Amino acid sequence: MAYQASYGTYRAPAKKRGLKRIIFGILGIIANLIGLIVMPVVAGIVVTVIALLSASPVSIGGPSGTVQTTSSSLYFVYVPTSETGSSSCTVEGASDMVWDPSQGSSPATIDGTEYTVVGSIQVTDDQEVAVTCDGASDVAVADIGFVGSLVGMAVGLIIPIGLGLLAVILLIWGIVARVRS
Repeated sequence: MAYQASYGTYRAPAKKRGLKRIIFGILGIIANLIGLIVMPVVAGIVVTVIALLSASPVSIGGPSGTVQTTSSSLYFVYVPTSETGSSSCTVEGASDMVWDPSQGSSPATIDGTEYTVVGSIQVTDDQEVAVTCDGASDVAVADIGFVGSLVGMAVGLIIPIGLGLLAVILLIWGIVARVRS
């Protein structure tokens, strides 16, 4: 029987594990920190653009009329494009209503006539709103729906938070594997 000392035999060094998980976890956290800033803005813009492009204004039947509004919605008021310079619109509601008289750049066509946005109405509760546009032959209103924009922004937050949690779990898993090896 040959003598063999325990200190004299060669043993390969223990393989360090978890380095890839640590690297990908750190990169994932950095990417998700950027995503938390960028994603809600991008999602909000995309949903708003889709809502604007899909908005279909409906004529209220003349230069004045009433519109039944629902809570937490945004409505655009349109007049024929040829009359935007000579028209002046006023809006009256029961309560909690914001009228923003600013012209928009998203024209719409109703019965062959091009209409342009002359303002927006934002309400916080269900109410009937009276719209009067002096100098316009017709007024149209489109419900844009504010809830869709909020959903888009919420999704823009939920996705980076979920992926960020996965990156943190990956980082912790990598650190534990590294320490144990």
